[in-house]
Amino acid sequence: MRTKDETKVQLILKTALKMVARVGLAGLKMSDLAKEAGVATGTVYIYFEDKNQLIFELYHYLMHVGINTLTTQILETDPLKIKIKKIARNYLDDHINNPEYGAFLEQYFRSPYFHKGDATRVEKEITKQPLYQLIVEGQHQSLIKEANPELLVTLVYGMLNEMAKVSIYTQKPVTAAEWELTFSVLWDGIRS
Repeated sequence: MRTKDETKVQLILKTALKMVARVGLAGLKMSDLAKEAGVATGTVYIYFEDKNQLIFELYHYLMHVGINTLTTQILETDPLKIKIKKIARNYLDDHINNPEYGAFLEQYFRSPYFHKGDATRVEKEITKQPLYQLIVEGQHQSLIKEANPELLVTLVYGMLNEMAKVSIYTQKPVTAAEWELTFSVLWDGIRS
Protein backbone atom coordinates (compact mmCIF):
# COMPACT_ATOMS: atom_id res chain seq x y z
CA MET A 1 0.00 0.00 0.00
CA ARG A 2 1.24 3.44 -0.92
CA THR A 3 1.76 5.97 1.87
CA LYS A 4 -0.06 9.26 1.59
CA ASP A 5 1.91 12.27 0.48
CA GLU A 6 0.65 14.91 2.93
CA THR A 7 1.80 17.67 0.60
CA LYS A 8 -0.56 16.41 -2.09
CA VAL A 9 -3.38 15.96 0.41
CA GLN A 10 -2.96 19.60 1.50
CA LEU A 11 -2.77 20.77 -2.12
CA ILE A 12 -6.00 18.95 -3.02
CA LEU A 13 -7.83 20.22 0.09
CA LYS A 14 -6.73 23.82 -0.41
CA THR A 15 -7.64 23.70 -4.10
CA ALA A 16 -11.05 22.21 -3.26
CA LEU A 17 -11.63 24.99 -0.74
CA LYS A 18 -10.94 27.68 -3.35
CA MET A 19 -13.13 25.92 -5.88
CA VAL A 20 -16.07 25.55 -3.50
CA ALA A 21 -15.93 29.28 -2.81
CA ARG A 22 -16.14 29.85 -6.56
CA VAL A 23 -18.47 27.08 -7.85
CA GLY A 24 -20.20 25.83 -4.70
CA LEU A 25 -20.39 22.34 -3.23
CA ALA A 26 -22.74 21.13 -5.96
CA GLY A 27 -20.45 22.49 -8.68
CA LEU A 28 -17.31 20.79 -7.37
CA LYS A 29 -16.23 18.02 -9.75
CA MET A 30 -13.35 15.71 -8.95
CA SER A 31 -11.94 15.94 -12.50
CA ASP A 32 -12.00 19.76 -12.39
CA LEU A 33 -10.38 19.67 -8.96
CA ALA A 34 -7.58 17.45 -10.25
CA LYS A 35 -6.98 19.74 -13.22
CA GLU A 36 -6.87 22.87 -11.06
CA ALA A 37 -4.59 21.21 -8.49
CA GLY A 38 -2.27 20.06 -11.28
CA VAL A 39 -2.57 16.36 -10.47
CA ALA A 40 -4.09 13.40 -12.27
CA THR A 41 -7.72 12.59 -11.50
CA GLY A 42 -6.56 9.16 -10.31
CA THR A 43 -4.32 10.88 -7.77
CA VAL A 44 -7.30 12.62 -6.21
CA TYR A 45 -9.01 9.23 -5.86
CA ILE A 46 -5.92 7.74 -4.21
CA TYR A 47 -6.39 10.18 -1.34
CA PHE A 48 -10.18 10.56 -1.36
CA GLU A 49 -12.56 7.72 -2.14
CA ASP A 50 -15.18 10.09 -3.56
CA LYS A 51 -16.50 13.64 -3.38
CA ASN A 52 -18.34 12.91 -0.12
CA GLN A 53 -15.15 11.86 1.63
CA LEU A 54 -13.31 14.86 0.20
CA ILE A 55 -15.97 17.24 1.57
CA PHE A 56 -15.88 15.61 5.02
CA GLU A 57 -12.07 15.71 5.06
CA LEU A 58 -12.09 19.36 4.01
CA TYR A 59 -14.49 20.15 6.85
CA HIS A 60 -12.30 18.34 9.40
CA TYR A 61 -9.20 20.05 8.03
CA LEU A 62 -10.80 23.49 8.47
CA MET A 63 -11.92 22.67 12.01
CA HIS A 64 -8.38 21.75 13.05
CA VAL A 65 -6.79 24.71 11.29
CA GLY A 66 -9.37 26.96 12.97
CA ILE A 67 -8.68 25.70 16.48
CA ASN A 68 -4.96 26.42 16.09
CA THR A 69 -5.64 29.90 14.73
CA LEU A 70 -8.06 30.82 17.51
CA THR A 71 -5.57 30.25 20.30
CA THR A 72 -2.61 32.04 18.72
CA GLN A 73 -0.81 34.45 21.10
CA ILE A 74 -2.98 33.64 24.09
CA LEU A 75 -0.98 33.42 27.27
CA GLU A 76 -1.99 31.39 30.29
CA THR A 77 -1.39 34.52 32.41
CA ASP A 78 -3.73 36.71 30.35
CA PRO A 79 -6.87 37.84 32.20
CA LEU A 80 -10.10 36.22 31.03
CA LYS A 81 -11.34 39.31 29.18
CA ILE A 82 -8.05 39.58 27.26
CA LYS A 83 -8.17 35.87 26.33
CA ILE A 84 -11.69 36.29 24.97
CA LYS A 85 -10.66 39.44 23.13
CA LYS A 86 -7.69 37.67 21.52
CA ILE A 87 -9.81 34.68 20.45
CA ALA A 88 -12.43 37.02 19.01
CA ARG A 89 -9.83 39.01 17.08
CA ASN A 90 -8.12 35.84 15.83
CA TYR A 91 -11.49 34.54 14.64
CA LEU A 92 -12.34 37.80 12.88
CA ASP A 93 -8.93 38.10 11.20
CA ASP A 94 -9.02 34.46 10.09
CA HIS A 95 -12.43 34.91 8.46
CA ILE A 96 -11.44 38.19 6.78
CA ASN A 97 -8.11 36.84 5.52
CA ASN A 98 -9.62 33.53 4.37
CA PRO A 99 -13.08 34.31 2.95
CA GLU A 100 -13.22 30.87 1.39
CA TYR A 101 -13.47 29.37 4.91
CA GLY A 102 -16.73 31.16 5.55
CA ALA A 103 -18.02 30.40 2.05
CA PHE A 104 -17.34 26.69 2.50
CA LEU A 105 -18.71 26.46 6.05
CA GLU A 106 -21.87 28.37 5.23
CA GLN A 107 -22.61 25.97 2.37
CA TYR A 108 -21.57 22.93 4.38
CA PHE A 109 -23.87 23.65 7.32
CA ARG A 110 -26.82 24.08 4.95
CA SER A 111 -26.05 20.94 2.97
CA PRO A 112 -26.91 17.27 3.37
CA TYR A 113 -23.24 16.65 4.24
CA PHE A 114 -23.72 18.31 7.61
CA HIS A 115 -26.90 16.41 8.32
CA LYS A 116 -25.47 12.95 7.66
CA GLY A 117 -24.32 12.29 11.19
CA ASP A 118 -23.42 13.51 14.60
CA ALA A 119 -19.68 13.15 13.99
CA THR A 120 -19.56 16.47 12.16
CA ARG A 121 -21.57 18.18 14.88
CA VAL A 122 -19.09 16.91 17.47
CA GLU A 123 -16.26 18.18 15.29
CA LYS A 124 -18.00 21.57 15.01
CA GLU A 125 -17.95 21.81 18.77
CA ILE A 126 -14.16 21.52 18.74
CA THR A 127 -13.80 24.96 17.18
CA LYS A 128 -16.08 26.49 19.76
CA GLN A 129 -14.16 24.90 22.63
CA PRO A 130 -11.60 27.62 23.45
CA LEU A 131 -14.24 30.34 23.66
CA TYR A 132 -16.78 27.98 25.22
CA GLN A 133 -14.31 26.99 27.94
CA LEU A 134 -13.49 30.63 28.68
CA ILE A 135 -17.17 31.51 28.93
CA VAL A 136 -17.79 28.65 31.37
CA GLU A 137 -14.70 29.71 33.35
CA GLY A 138 -16.02 33.28 33.39
CA GLN A 139 -19.40 32.06 34.62
CA HIS A 140 -17.68 30.27 37.52
CA GLN A 141 -15.92 33.53 38.36
CA SER A 142 -19.22 35.49 38.03
CA LEU A 143 -17.71 37.57 35.20
CA ILE A 144 -19.93 36.18 32.44
CA LYS A 145 -23.74 36.01 32.29
CA GLU A 146 -25.40 32.87 33.59
CA ALA A 147 -26.81 31.84 30.24
CA ASN A 148 -26.36 28.81 28.03
CA PRO A 149 -22.65 29.02 27.02
CA GLU A 150 -23.49 27.87 23.48
CA LEU A 151 -25.83 30.83 23.12
CA LEU A 152 -23.08 33.22 24.22
CA VAL A 153 -20.58 31.61 21.83
CA THR A 154 -23.11 31.97 19.01
CA LEU A 155 -23.62 35.62 19.93
CA VAL A 156 -19.89 36.33 19.71
CA TYR A 157 -19.14 34.34 16.56
CA GLY A 158 -22.33 35.48 14.83
CA MET A 159 -21.42 39.14 15.22
CA LEU A 160 -17.85 38.47 14.12
CA ASN A 161 -19.05 36.53 11.05
CA GLU A 162 -21.19 39.47 9.98
CA MET A 163 -18.37 41.94 10.60
CA ALA A 164 -16.02 39.80 8.48
CA LYS A 165 -18.57 39.69 5.64
CA VAL A 166 -18.89 43.49 5.68
CA SER A 167 -15.12 43.92 5.65
CA ILE A 168 -14.76 41.48 2.75
CA TYR A 169 -17.67 42.94 0.78
CA THR A 170 -16.57 46.56 1.19
CA GLN A 171 -12.89 45.63 0.89
CA LYS A 172 -12.17 47.82 3.89
CA PRO A 173 -10.11 46.59 6.81
CA VAL A 174 -11.50 46.81 10.30
CA THR A 175 -9.98 49.88 11.95
CA ALA A 176 -8.63 49.82 15.49
CA ALA A 177 -11.52 52.04 16.61
CA GLU A 178 -14.10 49.75 14.96
CA TRP A 179 -12.50 46.72 16.60
CA GLU A 180 -12.50 48.32 20.06
CA LEU A 181 -16.15 49.32 19.68
CA THR A 182 -17.09 45.85 18.41
CA PHE A 183 -15.35 44.10 21.27
CA SER A 184 -16.91 46.50 23.76
CA VAL A 185 -20.37 45.57 22.42
CA LEU A 186 -19.51 41.86 22.52
CA TRP A 187 -18.14 42.09 26.04
CA ASP A 188 -21.18 44.01 27.24
CA GLY A 189 -23.35 41.30 25.70
CA ILE A 190 -21.76 38.43 27.60
CA ARG A 191 -20.54 39.89 30.89
CA SER A 192 -22.48 39.72 34.14
